[in-house]
Amino acid sequence: MPTALLVSCAIYRYGTARLPAALKAAGFRVFAVCPQNSLLEFSDNIDGRHSFPAGISPDDLTVIAARAAAQVRADIVIACEETAVRVLNSADRLMEKVPADSADARCLRMVGAWYGGRCWEALRSQCVEQAAAAGIRTPRQIVVDPGRTGIADLAELGTPLLLKCDYSSAGRGVLLARCPREALELAAQGTAGRQETDVEMPADGRIVAQDFIRGVAASVSFSALRGRMLEGFAFTTLHHQPEPFGPASVIEVGDHPALMDMARYMVELTGYSGFGGIDAILPEDGSPPVFLEFNARPTQTGHLGGLVGADLCRAMACALEDRPYDGGGGRSAAMPIALFPAEWVRDPHSRHLMTAHHDVPWSERRMIAAILSITPQLHPA
Repeated sequence: MPTALLVSCAIYRYGTARLPAALKAAGFRVFAVCPQNSLLEFSDNIDGRHSFPAGISPDDLTVIAARAAAQVRADIVIACEETAVRVLNSADRLMEKVPADSADARCLRMVGAWYGGRCWEALRSQCVEQAAAAGIRTPRQIVVDPGRTGIADLAELGTPLLLKCDYSSAGRGVLLARCPREALELAAQGTAGRQETDVEMPADGRIVAQDFIRGVAASVSFSALRGRMLEGFAFTTLHHQPEPFGPASVIEVGDHPALMDMARYMVELTGYSGFGGIDAILPEDGSPPVFLEFNARPTQTGHLGGLVGADLCRAMACALEDRPYDGGGGRSAAMPIALFPAEWVRDPHSRHLMTAHHDVPWSERRMIAAILSITPQLHPA
């Protein structure tokens, strides 16, 4: 039985809280390092956890997670959100500060095996450049330096255009600019360069402008090991919460071979191991999909694999134990899914709550109660 250690820095991340049940169903022992009073603590599928208080330093959290990984003999370490990825990505740096033969060094090496090297989760603009260099179709992209970039530099992107910043997530770092002048004004104000925590973007972060490609938002959720995609499923997004660039609230799983090929290529290109996803656009003119970004952590739909016949967690369990896996290989029948509670928040009267599969965790009543209590949009007036 393989062992998974979840490392979370989020209090109210719904996708994180849903992952233990999917891992447990796939045969994992599940342990967690998470904030006190976080939604993850309400999962009934965790075998043990370490809850840390607010205000802990990132380096201390990395050491705590590394020691926990060694203690539970984790076969896989899973950073559940963007912040957790950046925290664990410091393991290599911390190893330089401890004796090479120390217990902490051995623990940090376990984490570094999963989260060493370049942090694709943070440096999204560089990932787009690497994908383009490898021949993957991407948007045209220009780095915006408010002191040097001019209107003429951005004119070739057309109008409207998108402004995106590194070190952002959940659509918060994406803005639609009507023209190059507005894009430069937004960049100069720093509006697009702030993370959700309103702290300054690190020095290696960039703001980029991209051409706006009209089409349907699409994604692939997958599991991978050492640069090989184990399993995945593709879907289009029918609604976002919030619109227009927030996380999906209604998706439609379907057969999209070109998207699956793109995901396999990106996994190979990055040498990625773990749970993740890609985002793309299916252009309205029917041309090949356009790669937008690589998510080097579990996406909010990762727990749905068993439902759609592409069990990401079971594929990972089999790979870790060197057992054969016979899955869907990305061949999924069309299935609309309303994500809980996002679609309910977006529109309490949405037809998708009745006509699509409504992804409520009915088997975890404590979690349902917790989600209802912390989501003010679900409270009656």
